[in-house]
Amino acid sequence: MDDESDDSIITMSMIEKEQETMSLTITTETATTPVSRKEKKKKGIFKKDWLNIKEYSPWLQEIKNDPTKARCKTCLRTFSVHYDGKTALKKHMNSDLHKSCIKSFTNTSSIVLPAPCVSEIQKISSIEGTFVYHGVKHGHSYTSQQCTINLVKTLFESSSTVAKSLSCAKTKSRAIACNVLAPYFTRKILDEVLEARFYSISFDASNKGNTKIYPFVIQYFSDIGVKKGLIDFIEDSRETALDIFNNIIKVLLQHINIRWLSLLRSIERLIETYEPLRLYFLNHQTTIKKFTTAAENMQILISFFNNSDGLCTLNFLEIVLDDIQQAEFKLQRTWTTAVDLYRIITNLIKKLEQRLHNKYFGNEVHLIFNRLKEVDKNRVEELQESFELFIKTVVEYINSYFNPEKEFYEILSVLDSQSIHFLEWDYFMNLVNLIKIDGINIDELYNEYCEIKFIYDHMKNKNVTINEQIKSNISSKNVYNSESATNNNYEILCDIIDNEKDDILNKDQDSKGYIQSDQLWSYLLNIKPNTTPNLKLIISYVFSIPRSNAFVESIFSHMNHLWSDYRNRMDMELVAAELQIRKNANISCKDFYKFILSQEDLLKKIASNEKFGKKKRILDK
Repeated sequence: MDDESDDSIITMSMIEKEQETMSLTITTETATTPVSRKEKKKKGIFKKDWLNIKEYSPWLQEIKNDPTKARCKTCLRTFSVHYDGKTALKKHMNSDLHKSCIKSFTNTSSIVLPAPCVSEIQKISSIEGTFVYHGVKHGHSYTSQQCTINLVKTLFESSSTVAKSLSCAKTKSRAIACNVLAPYFTRKILDEVLEARFYSISFDASNKGNTKIYPFVIQYFSDIGVKKGLIDFIEDSRETALDIFNNIIKVLLQHINIRWLSLLRSIERLIETYEPLRLYFLNHQTTIKKFTTAAENMQILISFFNNSDGLCTLNFLEIVLDDIQQAEFKLQRTWTTAVDLYRIITNLIKKLEQRLHNKYFGNEVHLIFNRLKEVDKNRVEELQESFELFIKTVVEYINSYFNPEKEFYEILSVLDSQSIHFLEWDYFMNLVNLIKIDGINIDELYNEYCEIKFIYDHMKNKNVTINEQIKSNISSKNVYNSESATNNNYEILCDIIDNEKDDILNKDQDSKGYIQSDQLWSYLLNIKPNTTPNLKLIISYVFSIPRSNAFVESIFSHMNHLWSDYRNRMDMELVAAELQIRKNANISCKDFYKFILSQEDLLKKIASNEKFGKKKRILDK
């Protein structure tokens, strides 16, 4: 009652004051209630106590830079706790995606943990091995490696007995790379190849100075899709003088500046700066002496900029070359396989033919045609005919290479998840008749086919997308490198050569609906692994076929990076070892330490003197 009387007194006094001052606002009893007493609702943040709860601790992870979110280690997803708090954890835990992921995560979680008892010698060996692995992945010199080790020893001398005992100078680092890590990862590739039944070997040749170099790579189908690896890297120094001369000419031609310019990008830049360039050449035509090569070139440029035909042609080329370049990017992607070729190339041909049918060469060309018709209608027809002839020539050129193998790739495309004939039995039988694998039982194959088709139809009807199901399967198998679930061809993020991860080149990767055919088939076959022997033979055979020699050629890019002018004293054995570590190891640098702690054999080899005893490999010529 006292509070009410106080409120009424305050209210009456305020009303009296307002009446005296002729205010337009009348204060009521409810308005006088102090608002400041109401506490503002706190922003929902992640609580570290949740990590100690038994049902959340196996999969829950804190995001340090954003306390309003949490991360699930099994689903590789981030979700908000801003509004629901702890309830958000329960919602995620009860989702279909999480239930599916937690099953495979539970089966493999024991593998991730290092050995329960690790000696000091093993810790030292694991740190030394991790430093060498990190240095190879990023192209560090062994002089830099030695300096880093000495720096670590100095920085942590007082706080760590392990740091004081580190000893990994140039000789030891080289021995670990050549005789421990490279043989281990190459052996793992070969062990998987033995289980794959079918594989393909590709090679290419390039020159380093006066030495011809041959990388040998292998492609096979694994339990997570198509895999590729470098199994050998050899040299042949017995080239003739003519071979060396031809190589010099080739190198000189490769380093002409124009070679590094993309034709499409050059045209785009020319269009962007067209008007100032046009004014420049038209205003400076009198400054060049007559009867010289420069004068002749200037006349060509002046005639080009003096009418609208040039700009019209540039806009046309920009449109058509963009179509071609997009198809080329898809062919260059690291995860493109032989089953994708038919769809990519036929889609390009169909698009170009559709342009011919509609006579559509881009909006800018259309606008120029409309302006030009008022002046010279015949010139518009001539330009249009020349554009049509250009597209026809491009289509004919593509067909000249594609038609001889068109039927072959069309039959393979039945395994393409984006094909309209995906999992159609008649087309599947065409594939069986094409490859003719011995020992295939057609009746059993049909039963396996039906089982796989039922599984695929069931996958499509789930609340979780097929792409997410596949990523969950891959992440459960790559327990030491969860990042590989979202990276194509399992090439890890810390690799220094990232041209293949260009945003334009790999833009389809970010699409939630995009499905890699090889990963889809590996997932389908692993659901019931022992019930589809005939189908697995066919899938392994087809996905072992390389789409091109691009992967072999990428070896030379890595070679040029690690075997630079600053590291020109490397011998062929060391170059081969570093390349094998780069291309055959799919573990990120930060996860490699956990991995190597669980590999006792590797730790023993790093700690022992046997790694120094192997002589340099000499190949029989």
